[in-house]
Amino acid sequence: MALFALCAPAVAAQPAFTVTPFSGRVFGGVVDTRDGRLRIREAADYGVNLDLPYRGSRDIRMRFSFTTYDTSVEERTDLTGASRVLFDMRVDHYQLGGSKRIGEGRIQTYGMGTFGVTHFSPRDSAYSSETRLSMHFGLGMETRLGKHLGLNLQGRLMLPFNDYSGSLFCGSGGCTLAVSGGSSLMQADITAGLAIHF
Repeated sequence: MALFALCAPAVAAQPAFTVTPFSGRVFGGVVDTRDGRLRIREAADYGVNLDLPYRGSRDIRMRFSFTTYDTSVEERTDLTGASRVLFDMRVDHYQLGGSKRIGEGRIQTYGMGTFGVTHFSPRDSAYSSETRLSMHFGLGMETRLGKHLGLNLQGRLMLPFNDYSGSLFCGSGGCTLAVSGGSSLMQADITAGLAIHF
């Protein structure tokens, strides 16, 4: 709720918003370790995007996105080459950012970028849950089916940070927050959804 309170001045000029429930497939997610390779299995994902106009712009929109999926983590050892499932896991992505329309007409294309957190929840109590900072980048397109409906197709890169750091610099001109990080757990998804315009 605090995020929406902070966004209120930006969306006051234009009350219309879009809700897009979606579903698709998520791929990738390989990490090399000392003993071998860990892989997050391909899975079906689903979620919802909420898009709000930014300061009355027709092309730039603020976006809150939630994505979730259930999967398994598989280990492949270098010594024998054998694979085994270590545990089942739920993954939740919470993201806040924006999108920019780059096409006009009945079929509209856009680019998007968001920043947030990804929560990994193993089903096995022997493993602890972890929350990581993450970023999403993607391209999408929407075909309008009418005044209030559209068909949305989207592809994203999903990058949870394995290592990250941050710093805050303040001076007479104000403060600057700097965050840096790296990810070796790159994933991608392709989704389809129904865009509902209000």
